[in-house]
Amino acid sequence: VLAAAAPDEMRRSGPEGPISLIRIAAEPPLTLQVLRRLQIDVRQELGTCFLALAGPGDLRRLRGSGVRFSVLDRNASRREYFVVGTERPGDVALLRSAGRAAAVEPGTAVFWTEEGNAAERVPVGLPRKALAPRSVLPYVREQPAVRPPAIVARAQDPLVGSIVSLVSTPELAARVQALQDFQTRYATTTNCDAAGEALFGAFTALGLDEVRFEPFTFAGSLASRNVVAEKTGERYPDDVYVICAHYDSISPTPQTLAPGADDNASGTAAVLEAARVLAPYPLDFTVRFIAFSAEELGLWGSRAHADAARAAGDRILGVINLDMIAYADLAPEELEIFVNGESDWMGDLFVSACSRYGPVEGRKTIDPSLVYSDHAPFWDNGYPALLAIEDYPLANPYYHRTTDTLSTLDLDFFTDCTRAAVGLLAELAQPIKEGHPRTPVGLTAETAVYSSLFNSLKSIHLDWTAQADASGYNVYRATASHGGYVKINTTPVAGASFVDDNVGTGLTFFYAVTAVGPTGLESNRSREAIVSFITVRPQVSILSVTPLTLRGVR
Repeated sequence: VLAAAAPDEMRRSGPEGPISLIRIAAEPPLTLQVLRRLQIDVRQELGTCFLALAGPGDLRRLRGSGVRFSVLDRNASRREYFVVGTERPGDVALLRSAGRAAAVEPGTAVFWTEEGNAAERVPVGLPRKALAPRSVLPYVREQPAVRPPAIVARAQDPLVGSIVSLVSTPELAARVQALQDFQTRYATTTNCDAAGEALFGAFTALGLDEVRFEPFTFAGSLASRNVVAEKTGERYPDDVYVICAHYDSISPTPQTLAPGADDNASGTAAVLEAARVLAPYPLDFTVRFIAFSAEELGLWGSRAHADAARAAGDRILGVINLDMIAYADLAPEELEIFVNGESDWMGDLFVSACSRYGPVEGRKTIDPSLVYSDHAPFWDNGYPALLAIEDYPLANPYYHRTTDTLSTLDLDFFTDCTRAAVGLLAELAQPIKEGHPRTPVGLTAETAVYSSLFNSLKSIHLDWTAQADASGYNVYRATASHGGYVKINTTPVAGASFVDDNVGTGLTFFYAVTAVGPTGLESNRSREAIVSFITVRPQVSILSVTPLTLRGVR
């Protein structure tokens, strides 16, 4: 049974005195550098600040380093804190009537109680997220001064296009209706348990490689279950892409009636449809389809899964979270896509997939403060993740009401959004093309920097596993993950290695390799190898070789 971290696992008193909850102003890049140097226990990244736990010594060191901060609570031991969305007038006052609350940036407050269970005291209907159970600082990415340009829309992949064309509006509508028919899917009800059983059965009927329940406990002694299904990749079985949505629902009468058609039977139906249309196709990468529970009560299901994935060392390469994708208040409606710095590349790819496979207009926003859906626990654990949602702030007048039913949804918009998500997922997971060579595996990269008084030469040495069905290989390079690839070899590479001498300085490079068959057909791209140059100060009259420690492989 997975368990969300209890307050006593998060809070402690340090040797120098009690722990405080503090708000640290985000003033990049200096603040982030100082936080890392001082090893501050950051529990939440937001757009304008960080929330952290700090002892008296930490506070002194922060002051001495010139970091601006304010103390929110001087006795953070054994407390549970929630970040809460406070977009509407009066939301902060409502929070303060239930416990303690401090506004930390526009539209965001932190909430806690002096006694009792804070999770149970957050007013119904306010979006909330518990602070991470451990520091998120290792996963916070500095925003570059100048961001790389968004990926330019490219042509449809014919095989992906044929898969996307299988997405069915009647199937989507039927799945929403089936979930709505449970009357409520509030996470603590037997109805929610029954809905989980139905989802388990629906995934099982598709013949996927694995379907399982993932039980977890939260907010003391409450319990619920995620439903997890997987289709194993043939070339990279241990590298996982996730598509997910929450299946629980809420309303003013959650125990008896919370139909939750848009929120979030729509996202759950899209995940099931993605599983249905991808099930017959062999893929290079593993795809994990997840229906989370207890999202409405604080993202507990996704938090349990993401924490367990990080603890197990799961290689999750990207997460597509679908939450409310079927209500249109305008025509044409846009699909909003929210990312953080680490997930920016996924946002660009989704915008492109929206235009090619929806078609629907996608609009990307980088906003670390939008943490009120199931992508956020993946951010806390360093996994790239995005949120796709019809509007934010929300415009659906039936949101969290007993009138959130199938009859209020725009099925054409719903279908377009699902097709865009399936297109992105398929491009990432890479359906294997019949008659083409197998996708190369084993790509590694190492750099060397040869420095002297007058010059600094840099090269990247690439190696991969040779395969019998390849007559040669093509090598691709980009300066942004998964996009903008340029082939850097003029003729197919005969062996299973390549040296790239044409590289710049101070950049991160992303490499991938394809196999070329005897007739010229080309395979899918390998998993990315990522390399970053270490700046080396030339030494007078000395020739030095500096190997790079590989930053990672995506």
